[in-house]
Formats: sequence, C-alpha cells, structure tokens
Amino acid sequence: MNVKLTMMAVVIGAVSVAAHATTVMPTKVKTQASYEDIADAAVWVSPINAAKDLLIASLEGDGLAVFDQSGRLLLTDSSKEILGADIRYGLKDGGSSMDVLAVGLPDEEAFAFYRIDPMATPILQQVGRIDTFIAPEAVCLYQNVTTGETTVTGLSDEGDVVQYKIRHRNGQIESAVVDKKGEPIAVRHAQVGGKLSACVADDETGSLYVAEQDVGIWVYGADAENVKDRRLMDVVAPLGHLEEIESMDMVYQANGKGYLLIADEGAGFLVYDREGEQSFKAKFDVTGVEEAKILAASPNGLWIGNTEIEEPVYERMALSSLTNQLRGVAFNDLQSHRHLSLEGVKLVKASGETEEVSKSGDAADDPAFWLNPEDASKSLIIATNKKGGLMAYDLKGKEVQFLKEGEPNNVDIRTMTDWDGSQMALATATNRDLNTLALYKIVGGDEPIQPVKAVGKRVHEEAPELVSDVDEVYGLCMYQAKNGQVYSFLNGKNGVIEQWRLTPTKAGIKGDIVRRLKVDSQPEGCVADDDAGILYVGEEDVAIWTFEADEKASTEAHLFAAVDGKQLVDDIEGLTLYQNGKDNYLIASSQGNNTYAVYDLDNDNRYLASFAIIGDDEKGIDGSSDTDGIHAVSINLGDAYPNGLFLAQDWYNLDAEYNAEKQNFKIVDWRNIERILQP
Repeated sequence: MNVKLTMMAVVIGAVSVAAHATTVMPTKVKTQASYEDIADAAVWVSPINAAKDLLIASLEGDGLAVFDQSGRLLLTDSSKEILGADIRYGLKDGGSSMDVLAVGLPDEEAFAFYRIDPMATPILQQVGRIDTFIAPEAVCLYQNVTTGETTVTGLSDEGDVVQYKIRHRNGQIESAVVDKKGEPIAVRHAQVGGKLSACVADDETGSLYVAEQDVGIWVYGADAENVKDRRLMDVVAPLGHLEEIESMDMVYQANGKGYLLIADEGAGFLVYDREGEQSFKAKFDVTGVEEAKILAASPNGLWIGNTEIEEPVYERMALSSLTNQLRGVAFNDLQSHRHLSLEGVKLVKASGETEEVSKSGDAADDPAFWLNPEDASKSLIIATNKKGGLMAYDLKGKEVQFLKEGEPNNVDIRTMTDWDGSQMALATATNRDLNTLALYKIVGGDEPIQPVKAVGKRVHEEAPELVSDVDEVYGLCMYQAKNGQVYSFLNGKNGVIEQWRLTPTKAGIKGDIVRRLKVDSQPEGCVADDDAGILYVGEEDVAIWTFEADEKASTEAHLFAAVDGKQLVDDIEGLTLYQNGKDNYLIASSQGNNTYAVYDLDNDNRYLASFAIIGDDEKGIDGSSDTDGIHAVSINLGDAYPNGLFLAQDWYNLDAEYNAEKQNFKIVDWRNIERILQP
C-alpha cells in the first residue's frame, strides 16, 4: 500500500534548544563476549523472574548472540548477516502461543522469525521468514493491544518503510496476507526520503516512530488499519535536540505513561515523554561510552552498546539511577510489552462490508436500517456521506442508490402513520450544509431514498428542510412515543439538543421544536428507547447521559457511564440498542480504543463486555477502526443474519491487499457478537 505522506509543521521554538546533559555511571555488568559489529538489540523479559531476562543482539556479519542478565554468552549463530531486532509476546494460534524475535536479513532481503524459549535447546529456534523487496536495516514489531494482531516493519537505507501483517499458525510465523500464489503482500509501503536508521512501535498508543537519521523522528500510525498522516516529533539541531539518530526503544509505566529513549551519536542519550507536543524531557551521557549508538530497554534495566572501544560490549545500567539524576523523569512502575493488554475485550470478525463511499477523507459517518415489510432479507442499510449525500445498500453491501444532497451527518428512521392513514418509513438527517433537519421517505425499488418536503414556519429558504437554532448540527436520533408521535433529537456541537415534533400533513412534514436539552460539551451519538421512553446521549469526551424522552418531561440529565479510559475511551461516538425481547443492550462506540462497549439494560445497566471488530483476511475484509456511527438490528433477516446484525462505520478501509480505499461500513453477523456475550 502506498501511503500519501503529509508533512506537518514543527514548531519547536525560535531559541536554541540545546539541553544540558547529565553524566551517569553504568553498573559493572558487561557482556562477556565481544563482537566487531553490534548492530541492535532487544530484551526478552521473563514472565517469572527478572534475573532470567535475556539480551538478544544482532551482530551484522557475526549473526546473532544471546546473553543472560549477568552478561554471560548463552548462544551465538554466525550463519547469516543480521541487522535489527525486536520482540513481542504471546502470539496466539488457538490454545498455543509463542514469544517471537524478528530480525532483518539485509543480504537476503527478508525478515526472519525466532521462537524464544529459555527452557529449550537452542533458546532461539527459527520459525519462519518473509521475503520482501528491501534490504531491512532496522526492524520493529507492533502488537495491537486490543486485537492482538501483529505486524513487522522494516526500514531500508534508501528510505523505504515496509510492513507485513504476521500470524502464528501451526508453530510457524507467516504473512497473514498473501496473493493468489501464496506470496506475502506488504500491508504498507512508504518512501520517507532520506537514510532511515531506527524504528520502534508504541503498542499502547498505536504510534510508529521512524528515525530519518539526519532529519528527525517521524511519527506514523502503527496499525495497518489505522494509517494516519505522519508528523515530526523532533528534528536535528539547531531547531531540535537531535544530531544523528542511531537507535530507539520504549519503556512503559503501569499508569499508561512511559518514555521513548533515543541513542544519538552526536547528542547522546535522550528521553522523551510519550505524551504531549513538547515531549523532550532530558538527555544524559554514560561514563566510558564515547558515542551513543545502541540501547535496549526493559523494566529491569537499560543495556547500552559501547561500540567505540577496542572490543565492543553491552553495558547494563539501572533505570532507577536515571530517576535519581534526571530532573522530571521517573522510571517507576515499569512494565514490558508482555503485560500490555486491554482486558475484557473480545474479538469478532466482520461478516461483510458495504462498498466504499464516493468521497475520500472523513466522509462516511452514520448508518441506519430500513426493514422491508414484505421481505426482511431485502431490507436496506441507509447511511450518510457527510461530504455529499445519503446511500442505500443491500445486505450484501452493494450500493443501491446514492442520493447526492447536502452534507448529512447522522441519520435515523421510524415508521409512522402518514396524514392519509398509510404507513411511512420516515428518515431524518442533520444537514451540515444548511444547518437543517432534512426529511426523507424510505421505500422499496431502485430509488428507495426520496426527499420529503418540510412545511411550516421554520423552513429554510434554499431547501424544504427545517432550520435548527444550534451552532452547528451534528448528531441525531429519532424517538416514537407510545401514542405513535415521532420526534427527532438534533445535537449541536455546542451541547444543545433540540427535540423536534414531526407531524405529517398533506403538504409535507411539519416540524416544531418542543424542548431543548443540554450537556456541557460536544455530543454526537444518541439513541432513544421507544418502549422505555429514555434518550441516551453521548457527550464525546465525558460520558453517556440519559434523559426522559417525552416532550413534557424534565430536562435533567442523569449519568449512565463516564469516560474511564478502559470501557469508554474518548471519543464516545455512536450509540445503538439491541432489543429482541430477551436481550436488552445499549452499545457505545468507544473510538479512543477502537472497541464497542455493551451494557445490560435489564441488569441495572451493568457493563457486560467490550468487543472489537477484526478483519477476515481469507474473505478480503478488514476490521473497523476509529468508528463514528453504529447501528444494531435484532430482527431475523434471513439465512445470512437470522439473529440480526451490527453495523459500524470504518474510518480506515482497506481492500483485500491492504490498499487504502475510501471509508465504508462493516457488517457483523449478530451471532458472532452473541457468542462472546455469553457467560
């Protein structure tokens, strides 16, 4: 996949950014074997005893070496030239798992993978390779903490970044995405520009750091399904703190914080906070280390490659010594990649997907559902393209109609009695182009979305739509009272929520604002429980709130669930209900961690579980990420979806070969979700 890279401005300051370096002493622990070229290293962290940790070093022409924590040589393999080294833990294949080392084979233009097992002989056992089209000089692994999906990324001297999605199958590591001949397909290929020297992935934030040696540190989205425009984190002097970047590694803290560590041949060793725009924290030199070139970090210490002495070795130092000597830096409560996980998240595979929308960028947003009263299997997905109109898709995801009209953000549907006594499926949508509430009728046939005229005093002069008073129309949902009266709740970005009563007349739909509700900041997702008379509203950065839905009820908000960084990670986006007479669930799109939180409304609103939608590479369908709108359907829709389905907008949509496509909507068989919700 060729990624379009966007240069973003870097403002570091108009004054010198030179920083004073603290000099620290290493411990007396050194590796007891020396090699002419020590290229990179990674630390395998023991799950039971820090004293059992291993230092695994790539040695260029001398191959690979493994040392224990005292520096004793345990294994060497000089059969091939090896550059780069990175480790991830617990790659699963059913009930089995393995800890994996990835290295680069530049002469062979390939990656090699080793199983790490300190109880086995040898400790490292090669379990796969992936041939590529670059000579990987640096290698880093990324493991999505939500899904467990893992990628390997390699860098070349010529400026290439190439990434493969890998999996553990039958005791081997292989490419999860292959062509018709079974050959590995790169899920990402980007050309950065200059000489690349190092990379490291932050599994918690999904960030990929790439060092362009004489330019600076670039930050990308690490996940193949969440590719974001790159930004510069820091640059070389005189504008930045760097000079010639050689190596990088990451340390995590149990509180979700942590540090990026950089070895820079000219600037020394640098420490960056993982959070914030101005992330530089400190720099230090190590006594006896003339040039900072290699480092490998773990919760139990920092190994530094001393490459300039006559017999190069690794030396170990305690991170606690840095805490005592570097102002504003605290290396405490550290944990390894082994302990990074999003507990309670279940995985479900996408069953299908809609065709991509017609506009690129942030376009697709919110899905709704029209039930065909004559044949449920011929029902339609009605969805918004906020850059140009409404779409109707069949249940296989094929576009039936694109109604090019306005900039609709959110859409919802209710079936109501028309002025003449017939039944009408009325859809309403927020139109950001005119700041209005737009009205549509949904019918069968080739053009199922048909505009409906608004009438009354609040009709916009340019279009027969209802004019809102909010600052900018945004989210929307509909409500039908037990007397059959239909309403639309319209959310403004300023926190105001308008409740519109919609009344059918012979001339069109008359709209009246009957009530205004309020939250303190921007809401978007909302859903109404028609039977219970409750409105659920997602205040994006804060919480889910409930209101009574009746037009004459109190306007007081009640807290349902707050953003907590675990079950709900801001932004809260779409909200939907799944109600089949037995199960009664509220589902929220937790955009910040690409999950969907499920609450049991019949059991004191208890949080039940969270799930993530992953792709099915065999079907050529990717998962969903950065989801906006969602919608659940609990009706039997035929053989494909007998228990209903779940719809989710996918921000980063990819084809079967991981080429970027325009956004779309993922379809999940509800049975896949039902299984993971069972006790």
